[in-house]
Amino acid sequence: MSNLYCKIHRLKSQGWTWDHFLSEIELLSSGIDEKTLKSPYKSPHRKASQNVSKIIDTLHEKHFPSPFPEEIEALMRIYNNIRICYKHPTIDSDTQDLLTFLHAELGVNQGNSKLRLSRLHWLIANIFFDQIPLLRDNRKISKLATVKQEAINHYQLSLSLINSHNTALRKPYVSEFEQYKLEQNILACHLNAELPEQRYNSPIVISHLQTSSFLDASEKVLSKEAYQWVVARNGLRFSSLIKDAQQCHKFFSHLVTANKLFSDIGYSPDSYPPINESPEFTWAIENAI
Repeated sequence: MSNLYCKIHRLKSQGWTWDHFLSEIELLSSGIDEKTLKSPYKSPHRKASQNVSKIIDTLHEKHFPSPFPEEIEALMRIYNNIRICYKHPTIDSDTQDLLTFLHAELGVNQGNSKLRLSRLHWLIANIFFDQIPLLRDNRKISKLATVKQEAINHYQLSLSLINSHNTALRKPYVSEFEQYKLEQNILACHLNAELPEQRYNSPIVISHLQTSSFLDASEKVLSKEAYQWVVARNGLRFSSLIKDAQQCHKFFSHLVTANKLFSDIGYSPDSYPPINESPEFTWAIENAI
């Protein structure tokens, strides 16, 4: 979760008073004042200093650790670091070596925990997912279709393993938000395989939105964490694309519940344009909100 607003709300939702919140912060640093902490808590558009953001990130990781095994999380971090290092001279071969290792891990660890297997599939899916834009731009249609389907298959396997783990009431419980991220990644596979100017009119994207569990997964997150405004905004965005007035109305209500500032469709939260300046929301504005 990269959203500072949601991280502060999630930490506060544990029943913390502001005094307790500040005392938790003081265990990590010299502390920050209550006004500085409340500012991004009240308004999604409020930015915080790098120091405050780092403190909140550390506190969030402490109280909401990843449910997945640390050794697989470590592999995820290594892969992510490779991807963002543009001067890394052997990025393609190192990624392929990592993929070879991950497939071998799946082959010899079927008896391991479902969460370990789930995260292995998730990482493999990410590796395929990250190949989609370049294949799309180079018009390598056949390879693109294969890579896209590989990513989707592994995301779906990851989600299935999480569902099995949660159904068996094993700890740790994997939150609705983690499951939503997988549904979002599957949707992103379809979106990113299309050229930017075509993706929101793509029959494949529209069909997926109409038949998949993405909007249901969004609703489940919001029933648990009403402050998740990005989830609500995406729900409204994609409900608008499939021209579903009932869903548009519902997700706009969720958005306003997350923060009343969103009742103004000209409001611009951190790093996001206003709804009334984003073409994907046009149908919702004209027909449902």
